[in-house]
Amino acid sequence: MAPVSKLLCLVHIIFIFTKIIIITTMIHCYQCGIELPDNAKFCWNCGASQEGAASKNNAEPLIDWGGDAKQKIKELFFSQLKKRIEEEQGIKSSQEYSEHVYESGFRDVLERRVNQFMNQTDQIRLSGSLAIQKMDQKARFLLDELLDFYLIKHCKTLNKILLPEAILSYHNFTKLEQVDLRKMILDFLDFNQEEETIYTDFLVMPIDKLKNAGKAFLFPETQERILLICDQSIMGSCKEGFALTEKGIYWKAHLQKAKKVAYHNLAEVNRVEDWITINTQFFNVTPSINVKMMKLLRKIIRLQEEMI
Repeated sequence: MAPVSKLLCLVHIIFIFTKIIIITTMIHCYQCGIELPDNAKFCWNCGASQEGAASKNNAEPLIDWGGDAKQKIKELFFSQLKKRIEEEQGIKSSQEYSEHVYESGFRDVLERRVNQFMNQTDQIRLSGSLAIQKMDQKARFLLDELLDFYLIKHCKTLNKILLPEAILSYHNFTKLEQVDLRKMILDFLDFNQEEETIYTDFLVMPIDKLKNAGKAFLFPETQERILLICDQSIMGSCKEGFALTEKGIYWKAHLQKAKKVAYHNLAEVNRVEDWITINTQFFNVTPSINVKMMKLLRKIIRLQEEMI
């Protein structure tokens, strides 16, 4: 083979290997979905921070499964209860809620459910078919369900923000395809208890408002089904507000640009004072809708996680 041909062949091989390395070290922005280098801190396309996703992937194990896992789960219930009431209710003192666990009789429910969980997972662990991260995932889901059940069913007199009991009916679902997404959205957001103007029947929605929403913040793909539009504009023009579709959430706050996050790109939803952030982006309606939206989007995230 001629020297020039050998050189070209070598260059081609290097190019292929370089391309393979680049492909295998790419990640996707959890907001817009575009490919990024695996060490990217921000997305060059939409500007979203990628550090939240990295910290999630590198999280410490939740429980030492070689120790007293049962006791650890119960301890985690009370420590996460404190965080949960501060996040959802804006109440910093957890003493009254902790005492109510015993006063309400929920302690027996907690003990029974943790025992059931340990018996189930012990059987799976003996077969060697369950990795530590999956055990942690199951324990997190158990804690989420216990906290929801306790706070929604047993703490109505303590809560500042009332959450609908319909939320509890979605605990047994493990995949997003299993649920009626429109019904779940309406169940979680429970607009019967809110004063916001919403539209779910777009045949009766004023056409000018629908057009305004389409120009201001609602930019669905072709054939993307719109499930709900909430008008937050002061004059009722629907130039500001939010919408939920079968694929994602769209919104526009006052004096801010329109934003969109697809469900498959949801990574984190957090409460900050009286508003929330969706993939680090500001979202605000009312304190109660914000909390219910946070829970809804976190439920969607969970339903998209791989289950055993």
